[in-house]
Amino acid sequence: MANIEKETNPTVLQTNISVIDEGHLKLSEIHNHVKLLLKQEANKNDLAEAFFSLSYFFENYLLKEELLLKSKGYPNFDDHKASHSSFIKGIEHLKDSYENDIKCTLKELDTFIGDWLKTHSLNYNKEVVDFLNKK
Repeated sequence: MANIEKETNPTVLQTNISVIDEGHLKLSEIHNHVKLLLKQEANKNDLAEAFFSLSYFFENYLLKEELLLKSKGYPNFDDHKASHSSFIKGIEHLKDSYENDIKCTLKELDTFIGDWLKTHSLNYNKEVVDFLNKK
């Protein structure tokens, strides 16, 4: 399954650190679901389900990653946690506006998740993975 997700979303990099890889895989799955909803006639319930999945993602995977980094003494922990907070705020902003235009919100959600996967993976995760591999 990881190889399929890696092929469908090249921004998801395998780190061989289970907590990070599980989180990225889950977010990639959500992102692929949003892309599928864009191709279909999605309704408010579909969009609400996507937001519920994202809530589950940040309540579980981001928290696990933060706990791991904190326990290992990651020196840029506050910045990394701030990037997670920024992600959550962005999702909450989109969630607050989804009643207005479902298709538009899905497009914005697709772009937001895609950009975050790319920038978070490239900027933070290389540093995090290097740090954790040294530990």
